[in-house]
Amino acid sequence: MSGLNFVLVAIIVLLIFLSYFLYRLGVRRGVYRREIEWQENLSRLRREIAEKQRVGIKGKVAEAFAPYLPEFPFKPSECKFIGDPIDYLVFEGLDERDIRGIHLVEIKDGKSKLSKHQKQIKDLIDKLNSEEISFKEVRFNED
Repeated sequence: MSGLNFVLVAIIVLLIFLSYFLYRLGVRRGVYRREIEWQENLSRLRREIAEKQRVGIKGKVAEAFAPYLPEFPFKPSECKFIGDPIDYLVFEGLDERDIRGIHLVEIKDGKSKLSKHQKQIKDLIDKLNSEEISFKEVRFNED
C-alpha cells in the first residue's frame, strides 16, 4: 500500500507543478499580448494626439487673425483680445471716439461649441436684451 500512496503523492505533486507551470505560462502570454496591443495602438494614439494639437494650433491662429477676415462684423482696431473665456471684447465706435456698443465675441469653427462658461456668459448678456451690449459667436469654416 505504501507504494500506491507514494504514486498518488507523486501524481498530486506533478499536477500541482503542472498547474503552476501552466498558470505562469498564461500570465506571460497575457502580458505579451497586452504589450503587442499597446505597440499596435501606440502609432494610432500618436496620430490622434498630433491631430488634436494641429486643431488647437489652427484654432489659436484663427482667433488671432479673425478680426482681419472679411466676414468679421467689426473693425479690427476696435477689438481687444481677451482669450479666455471669451476671445474678444469689441468697443463698437471706438475709432470714431463715439462708442455705440460693447460686444463680447467668441470665435468658433463650424463644428465647435461654446464651453459651459461661455454659455453662461452668453445667457447673462442675452438677459439684458440690449443691442448696445451683446454676445456674438463668429463662425468660420475650417478652410
